[in-house]
Amino acid sequence: MRAGWLAGLLLFCLPLAAAPRVVSLAPFLTDMVVQLDAVDQLVGVLDDGQLPLELESVPRIGSHQSMSRELILAQNPDLVLAWTSGNPPELLDTLETWGIRVERFDPQRLADITQMTRRLGVLLERSEAAETLLNGYEQKLQGLHRPVTNNAPRVFVQLWDEPLYTVSDNQLIGDALRHCGARNVFADLPIYAPQVGLESVLAADPDLILVLDDQPAAEHPWVRRWRQFPQMRAVREGQLKVMNGDSLVRPTPQIVSGVQALCALVGVPETH
Repeated sequence: MRAGWLAGLLLFCLPLAAAPRVVSLAPFLTDMVVQLDAVDQLVGVLDDGQLPLELESVPRIGSHQSMSRELILAQNPDLVLAWTSGNPPELLDTLETWGIRVERFDPQRLADITQMTRRLGVLLERSEAAETLLNGYEQKLQGLHRPVTNNAPRVFVQLWDEPLYTVSDNQLIGDALRHCGARNVFADLPIYAPQVGLESVLAADPDLILVLDDQPAAEHPWVRRWRQFPQMRAVREGQLKVMNGDSLVRPTPQIVSGVQALCALVGVPETH
């Protein structure tokens, strides 16, 4: 009886584990910390020029081209959230040799966002918030899903012009396109954002050309350039569309709004 009472008293007197001091090395990971309501844990962020006002007082540890190991170390972090394919591996290795815990993330599929959100929920002690985010995300995704049929529209996604860059299905935008029930004409290329030739696009003859940019389609110079090739199905049938790609590049649960816009542009009918 006395031993049990004493053990309980000692447990009560032990200090609670402090929330981790977190440095985020990628904009999408910073977004995730905000969405999980864990801003109070941030002691350093990468500055991409688009940080929300609520992070105004959080120290910057550099930009994409100039991350500072010294500035990261100066924040005395317990945890660094890193982007596997976007952060220099030698920097992450160095941080680990200094005894700093580095957790790497590289979501390239819609399903990866679910896994990342749950993992961050555990790391940041925000598991309940993570599940709340995921409930809405997964329900909306399920409602948008369409099977890829033999008659699915064939789409060319244009990221840039001269030279032409597109996406493969190894990348998040390609995965979202497939989720909408469409076919990416360059799905099988091995890298995330491959460069392709004009002749390859003409040969693929897509049903739809989707330009990812923020200019209106009627005035867009890339769209005007495609109109020089009336032999293409997409041009002949007026299927030259523009979408602001910003909503599809940050892999957080909020991407579902971009997937919804993408599905609407692709125009695959609902299944019954």
